[in-house]
Amino acid sequence: MNLLIVESPSKAKTIEKYLGAGWHVIASVGHVRDLVPENGSVDTEHDFAMRWQIMPGKEKQIKLITDNVKRADAVYLASDPDREGEAIAWHILDILNSKKLLGKTPVYRVAFHEITKRAVMDAIAHPREIDSDLVDAYLVRRALDYLIGFEISPLLWRRNLGKSAGRVQSVAVKLVVDREREIEDFTAVEYWSVTAKCDANKKYFDANLISFDGEKIDKMTLKNRADVDNVLSKLKTPVCAAVSRIERKKVSNKPYAPFTTSTLQQEAARKLYFSSKRTMSVAQKLYENGFITYMRTDATNLSMDAVNEIRGFIAKNYGDKFLPASPNVYVTKSKNAQEAHEAIRPTHFDSAENNLAGDEKKLYDLIWKRTIACQMTNAEFDSVAADILTDDKIATFHTVGRTRTFDGFMKVYIEDRDDDEEESDKKLPAMNVGDKIEISEIKPEQHFTQPPARYTEASLVKKLEELGIGRPSTYATIMSTIVDRQYVEQDKQRRFHPTPGGWVIAAYLSKYFTDLVDVNFTAKTEDTLDDVSNGKTAKLNALNEFWGDTKNMIAGARDIKTADIIDNINKFMNKHLFPAGENKCPKCGGALGIKLSKFGPFIGCENYPTCDYTKRLYTAETTTGEQNKNDTKELGDGIIFRVGKFGPYVTDGVKNVSAKKYNADTITLDIARELLAGEKKKVEPIEIGKNPATDKMIYFYPTGRYGAYISSNKVNVSVKEQPDLDTAIDLINNKKPNKRFSKK
Repeated sequence: MNLLIVESPSKAKTIEKYLGAGWHVIASVGHVRDLVPENGSVDTEHDFAMRWQIMPGKEKQIKLITDNVKRADAVYLASDPDREGEAIAWHILDILNSKKLLGKTPVYRVAFHEITKRAVMDAIAHPREIDSDLVDAYLVRRALDYLIGFEISPLLWRRNLGKSAGRVQSVAVKLVVDREREIEDFTAVEYWSVTAKCDANKKYFDANLISFDGEKIDKMTLKNRADVDNVLSKLKTPVCAAVSRIERKKVSNKPYAPFTTSTLQQEAARKLYFSSKRTMSVAQKLYENGFITYMRTDATNLSMDAVNEIRGFIAKNYGDKFLPASPNVYVTKSKNAQEAHEAIRPTHFDSAENNLAGDEKKLYDLIWKRTIACQMTNAEFDSVAADILTDDKIATFHTVGRTRTFDGFMKVYIEDRDDDEEESDKKLPAMNVGDKIEISEIKPEQHFTQPPARYTEASLVKKLEELGIGRPSTYATIMSTIVDRQYVEQDKQRRFHPTPGGWVIAAYLSKYFTDLVDVNFTAKTEDTLDDVSNGKTAKLNALNEFWGDTKNMIAGARDIKTADIIDNINKFMNKHLFPAGENKCPKCGGALGIKLSKFGPFIGCENYPTCDYTKRLYTAETTTGEQNKNDTKELGDGIIFRVGKFGPYVTDGVKNVSAKKYNADTITLDIARELLAGEKKKVEPIEIGKNPATDKMIYFYPTGRYGAYISSNKVNVSVKEQPDLDTAIDLINNKKPNKRFSKK
């Protein structure tokens, strides 16, 4: 009997079907061994020797493995094809050797990137040795994480500073805190735009003012209402004008690369509203059941067999116009990407249809469409830019139109992007230089600069990847860890807010463990781990280099007085705690500041215990609704500006009206009166198309109580923007109708 050991039971069942008689496949169920959870398990004085133990609860699995090894003619270690998978194979082999169970029984390491019969049989036909460089990289990573945990975490516990400090998670928390500081330091700047409603033979379009009275008008040129009134005073409608310049050009958009771990998590977050952890859990199931290739990868290349299969599918189902003359090739941006790996792709391309349901179907369809689209032709557009010059030559307006002339890859897939590259098509009427244009209306609009956006899971993963921090196997763990440790929380829009505990840990580490939260230092550590994986750096050299600096930081932090630590945390958090600069105790007049307890940080008076004044700190849960900074402002006449859980609004006590364009610094009584006096416009729904499951029309509503949404047959689903028909059908059919409407 040949014994093959994989990581998961579901994978074992799938592979055993392929191998047939003479084979037995069992699972280790992930890692089976870890460091002994006590001080000294990594001996820094003796070449970082490590003490291991069978993980609690894995004794039964080890007995299953050892019992089967005793009866096996050959053993194949087939854990996942990455650093952690190599470590699992090494641990199992080390356990078997320590028990002297192998004798003359041969042991082979096999790895496959997709669970198909062809891939499994090919891997078994070409076994290899365990990659000692990959194992060394795992050992370095595990030693570093252990040393940080056991050396720094007690310093946190002793002073009620936090639960623990992780090598990569601490940087993620610091990024979220730094972004919050940027937002709090941000001062909105007013600016105005002027738009003309243009009429070209009863065909209307808008154009933006780009020059006036010989001056170029940039975004920030018109600073206030007085500047705008100067423009309006010289542009009395109707205004006669003519087309002064036309620029026509063909533009094209290239298809996006197939998914890596990072881009899959980002796109699943944007399109499917999946957390990174949920995405990877679903992807794991798809991989184990043979639907997709291995889901932890930073490579964008595809095997030639896969490319040929994709191109054949495109030619058959979409025609030669959608098939480029040669395959599209994508260059991996990650400098340490493992090019032997493939991008995440389906294992078969005959059809997107399968027997999947729920989350697995949603994620599989996303992967299938992205992979097919990556080998299709470019999407093509006609772009037209026109300048409209008033007859008195005092003002020039500019407009741009874009019309998709050939779908290309967009026939299959449109990415949900953060930038404006995929803006909706805007078609302009046919125009030529000299054509007369009548400007029937001049529309000024007030704007305010916006602070940087808070991180979401998608944007934080993207930022970590850009900085070279973390690797494909770690992103989901990083996201879930910083939430589980209550250093950050997410609001209704899935944006990260640092909790009081997150602020405190970031303040402490920034002061006393500078390197630990320094992005360059952490990225360098990741590079070192990659160098160990590639055989460029020895394990002990990497450990000594890291531990020397970290040991000195730990030694320096041990003897610092708690009072000094609290003083430095107060300096770090002062503007956050007291945005108005007022930190006087309302009971005794003493100075207020951060205090630490086993229940978390809070604001207290310096005169404790004489004065017992305390105040609870805001958390992200309250930030979701009302922020501690500029959350309420009395404007006069009984009108109040507030920030509620659905955004800024003004109220007169009877009527609430959204004020999403304003904050407490930019709202005025006059603006609030205008908002409250304005009549609510009826929003006409946009027909997207019929749902074949119900034969009912799906409508898109640009605005609603909770933002944009789609609706069909009494089922409503919130969306960020108008989806295509396929996406709309998927969203509607996978949400149950509201209970209020489901009763007959």
